[in-house]
Amino acid sequence: MTTTGTLVELPLLTHRGTHTTRAHETVHAVDGAPLASLSLAPDLLLGQALAAQRRAAPLPAPERAARLAEAADRFLNDTLGGLTFPQHLALVRRVTGHNAPLSEELSRAVATAVAEAPARADRARPVGSLGSWREAAAGPGSGVWTRRGETLAAVLSGNTPTIQNGWLQALALGYRVAVRPSRREPFTAHRVVAALRAAGFRTTDAVCLPTGHAGAETLLRRADLGLVWGGDDVRARYGAEPTIKVGGPGRAKTLVTRGHHTRRTVASIAEAVTALSGAACVNTSAVLVEGDHAALAAALAAALTEEAAGRQTTDRHLGPRVNEATAEALLSQLRRAGAHPEIPLDRIATPHPEGGVVLGPAVLTVGDAHHPLVGGELPFPCVTVAPWAPADGIAPLRGSLVVTAHTEDEALIEALLHEPTVGNVHLGAPTSHGGPHLPHEGYLGAFLMRDKAVVALREEAVVAAR
Repeated sequence: MTTTGTLVELPLLTHRGTHTTRAHETVHAVDGAPLASLSLAPDLLLGQALAAQRRAAPLPAPERAARLAEAADRFLNDTLGGLTFPQHLALVRRVTGHNAPLSEELSRAVATAVAEAPARADRARPVGSLGSWREAAAGPGSGVWTRRGETLAAVLSGNTPTIQNGWLQALALGYRVAVRPSRREPFTAHRVVAALRAAGFRTTDAVCLPTGHAGAETLLRRADLGLVWGGDDVRARYGAEPTIKVGGPGRAKTLVTRGHHTRRTVASIAEAVTALSGAACVNTSAVLVEGDHAALAAALAAALTEEAAGRQTTDRHLGPRVNEATAEALLSQLRRAGAHPEIPLDRIATPHPEGGVVLGPAVLTVGDAHHPLVGGELPFPCVTVAPWAPADGIAPLRGSLVVTAHTEDEALIEALLHEPTVGNVHLGAPTSHGGPHLPHEGYLGAFLMRDKAVVALREEAVVAAR
């Protein structure tokens, strides 16, 4: 990564080293300012990179762990590609639209994910399986956790720097990884791969190959396994593929049963709506309320309005900063939705002095738990509040990455736990609550690995057979 004039140059990080191509595109800030020139990988290079990665044996596990720990430190403290960490943060903030404190928090979380990748990956290992065939062979035999393949393609979205966490676990498990970064926010993936190489990982261990949609498909089809993030169109395209894991959308929801409309509940929902700029798959996008849903919506709107007050034109703005065209498109969706805005729609878009518009918070009420807005989500702090009755059951909650239940109804909790289309169930904790010890869309290791029995014929068994 170098600077040419006013643009940062983002070359390819290939299996043969750093490479700049004639095909490139400009990365723009939210306000439209050009920030970087991004080299694009041709299809031929994609295939060559994966072939080279497949030929390369993985580094030993202890060496991978040591180099990951060093890479985490380098990510935070080294000048990589000509950029210091503060300079990197400034670029990430300008393209993602996150506020300054959140941009730094998420970027530091990436470094933590690099260092902790081996331990996070190992959380998925079944208790009946060992990590090494040597351990199994030394005893009476055991399951051994082993890779399902050798190469992994990661096609990333750009809504958060922490999207890197998944492929880092694959690297920790010995996969050689081809990363197709978001063309909106390529800086984090580029810096992670540069830090890995500075820490001693080989060029074949991880490559960073920006490319178009056709190139992304090439990577996913040619790698042994793939990770891809996107909306319903991406899930429809790849969701049935056993070698490709699709992330997103979230459509997280909160359920409030009778007797739980309290100030604490409202505060929990407000956090679930606004955390991570309100743009993440775990943000609550709908609240279903048994009882007076309009009263809860009013209380939530008041809490969110108070939280946003005085912040929207500062570097601590509550929602994401987007360009004016994006803001208008999202507002047009809400105007056509047939919902009642608890906060006037002309108050949820605030021009920012650094350019662009800060969106949110928005609270809308509808009269039916099956209203289309209840099953949707928008990439800013925006929540729909609808009535719910026990007769509705869990049907309105299906298709949710996370459901938070404010309830003491154990039968309802059991139903949510056993519903296949509900990813995670939180009991009072905000839908946005997470941590490295918790599965997101399942533990990633369950997708990356499989169990094989390893049994060694021991000498005493041979003697006994005689």
